[in-house]
Amino acid sequence: MVKEDIEAAPIEKLTEYYFLNHFLLQKERKRSVVEVAGALCGLHAQLALTPYFSLWNRVNDFRPEMLDEALYKEKSLVKTWCTRGTLHIIPSEDLPIYHNALKRMWFEHHGRFMQKPDWPSFEERKRLLHQKIVEALAEKPLRRKELSNKAWSLLDARSKPYERLFSAWGGILKETSYLGLTVYAEPCGKEACFSRLDQWLPQIKLDEIDEKEAREKLLLKYLHCYGPASAQDVAYWSGIPTSEVRKIIENTMGRLREIQVENCREKLWIPKEDFKRFTKTDLEKRVQLYLLPKFDPYLLGHKDKTRIIENSFLKRIYRPAGDIVASVLVNGRIAGT
Repeated sequence: MVKEDIEAAPIEKLTEYYFLNHFLLQKERKRSVVEVAGALCGLHAQLALTPYFSLWNRVNDFRPEMLDEALYKEKSLVKTWCTRGTLHIIPSEDLPIYHNALKRMWFEHHGRFMQKPDWPSFEERKRLLHQKIVEALAEKPLRRKELSNKAWSLLDARSKPYERLFSAWGGILKETSYLGLTVYAEPCGKEACFSRLDQWLPQIKLDEIDEKEAREKLLLKYLHCYGPASAQDVAYWSGIPTSEVRKIIENTMGRLREIQVENCREKLWIPKEDFKRFTKTDLEKRVQLYLLPKFDPYLLGHKDKTRIIENSFLKRIYRPAGDIVASVLVNGRIAGT
């Protein structure tokens, strides 16, 4: 690890660099939706319109069909549950990284709500229901209700305890996605459809990378777009516990550089190869105004949000029950809703 050897950077430097890395400058905008989704480490997709608006801000001449074609025709992007246990759109080729880096996060932490005593155990779900879901999807992608009905018929009299597991908040289909069995397919009208991963993306091999390498790669991807960032920031963004993030940083230390920032007590990290770009960042001296949708990646990158908003205004944007308000961004900082 090489320690940063210039004076502590002002917080404005973090704001400028973050703004630049999110392709929000006109000259930084891209033409590829896949490139943008990959660089941002995924597009939040809990709400149907969010990824379209996020790309509209960052891709030249963006049209909605550009995302649809990448998702459902080219299949260069895939929609699945990802960081923090939430739906994201990521490059299909990166799926092995996200899957292996985050699988244990879900089953040991975010997915613990499925361990309720009145629900079938994970062992029972794995023995019975997971396989029936795979069987039900053998012929074609299915809507949630179609899939649950077919799985129930395959289970026959054993289906009653499983009915609640097919709810719209994810349930069993979130679990099978983290197991690498299912992904989102092209919608059936306005309804979500699900497919077997091995049929939707037969070229993707999840076992090509182990957890340690996957987590190190994911850390570097994150820091390339969201750095300089702390271990707490990485944990907040990914859902991986902070104690485990610290171990990942330690394992990756040879490729990182520590950045000192004024009035910041946490250690902030950035990939070594990005250090020169960080020090030379200088935004155009004109007003840069953007309208960010709810849950835009820019709003979800850090636990410490000092670089994008005054602490006194946090509760106006980051609302109860995990709601994050659509925001007006001026020169990299949130100025209103």
